[in-house]
Amino acid sequence: MKSIQPHQRNIDWLEMYHDAPSITCLLRDAAAGVGVSDLMEVRLFIERSCEHVQERYRKRYIDIYTGMVVDSVLELKKGSPLRADHDEENTLWVLRRLNETRTPLLAGLTVLHRTLIRKEPLHPEGTPFPGGDSVKEVNGVYYCPVKDRQKDNPRALCDICIARQTPKLKGYHDHQNSARIPKN
Repeated sequence: MKSIQPHQRNIDWLEMYHDAPSITCLLRDAAAGVGVSDLMEVRLFIERSCEHVQERYRKRYIDIYTGMVVDSVLELKKGSPLRADHDEENTLWVLRRLNETRTPLLAGLTVLHRTLIRKEPLHPEGTPFPGGDSVKEVNGVYYCPVKDRQKDNPRALCDICIARQTPKLKGYHDHQNSARIPKN
């Protein structure tokens, strides 16, 4: 297994995976190499990325996404293992998607931590979106109001996210769709 450096951009995510313990060790080791200056760079990157976001959402987005990356790195440094119920086929599919989108290290660590370890959506619960809706959790199922809008964006990672599209009907109690990560 190769080691991963914090500034590395071209990562072969599939090469990291041999089994659940191997990816847990690699994620821990990669997170251990992330320092305060790396996290400051992430904050600056997020600030630049949010320049186009409506002003009333901008600060909240910057805080949410920076916090999400920092929390993921800190938890991974502790060696957060893949859940015992992890699906190896889904894990491989997620790693392939990260390769396809050429996801850089810190973004990949965050995605893997949230989807495979914490089983949480990529946009944290409460993330607001224009139109007044936000990511919500109802009876253990996460709903995102913008998930389907990114279907045709090959760089978006919404297909990895465990959240379902928020139903158009009020109440969000449509549990017909699977909350599992798609495999194709």
